[in-house]
Amino acid sequence: MKKQSLPRALLIMLMISLSMSCFATSIDSYHIVTESEVHFSIEGERINGILTRPESSEGPVPIIVLLHGFLGHMNDLLVYGSEESLYEMTARLFAEKGLASLRFDFRGSGTSDGEWKDTTFTKQIYDAISSIDFLSSAEDIDSRRIGVIGLSQGGLVAACLAARDSRVKSVALWSAVAIPVHTYSALLGKDSVDRAIEADSLEEITAEISWGGKTVLRKEFFDELFLIDPIAEIVSYDGPLLVVSGSKDNLVFPQPEVSRLFITYHKGVNRLLEQDSGHIFDLFERQDKVREIIEATLEWFKITL
Repeated sequence: MKKQSLPRALLIMLMISLSMSCFATSIDSYHIVTESEVHFSIEGERINGILTRPESSEGPVPIIVLLHGFLGHMNDLLVYGSEESLYEMTARLFAEKGLASLRFDFRGSGTSDGEWKDTTFTKQIYDAISSIDFLSSAEDIDSRRIGVIGLSQGGLVAACLAARDSRVKSVALWSAVAIPVHTYSALLGKDSVDRAIEADSLEEITAEISWGGKTVLRKEFFDELFLIDPIAEIVSYDGPLLVVSGSKDNLVFPQPEVSRLFITYHKGVNRLLEQDSGHIFDLFERQDKVREIIEATLEWFKITL
């Protein structure tokens, strides 16, 4: 009986706290924020990242791993009216409230080793697991309280990471890819997916990107559109799950139906946060929408970690 009532009680606490997030933010103390460049390796390749911490905390602090999206990097997506990227702003706001964070470039992205054309979902999942291995020995970090945020493709990776690594204690999925073949057929063109199906092993596929430009990926990336299923993976994760959906998302759609799949198949405490915004929360045009998401996610982790 006690086991059944606990998740419900936690959910009630979450809803009350999130509804009062503005009040909670106003009374919390602020911490000085420090950042340091870090790196770790996987399969002989170096992965570069930034560790952001609250300086004046007593004892080890919880930490959030930030996973960027397709063709992105840890410091992309400049937020309107600021000099910070999405994850720079997230890291700072989190640290001011006592949460550390680690953002890094997947192999083949940003400043990390590797070539973009070799990227796959599986490799990114391994990179994310390696980031948690790295955090297990980081100073002043409580490795028993690790959360994850994944944006878009990073959300797909976060769902798989949570299912495969029990060290992940709480998850937030922002505009997460739920049905890979659907999303990437829209993003890269159905013709690219069809060509990849018929291609030879390791063949390079040049694809037009829906927002402009081209990209080159190996056949292996396209094969995984049918092999990696983040909805099936989330079934194996029973920790707290926050799913954020933009109703005007033209990349991961239709919304909120696609995001609701994560909630439907997740067995633990969860919440679907719907917002009247696009795939990246209108951050190029305004700041209030993305700050709303960051602050709601901050409150989520403060309660669930």
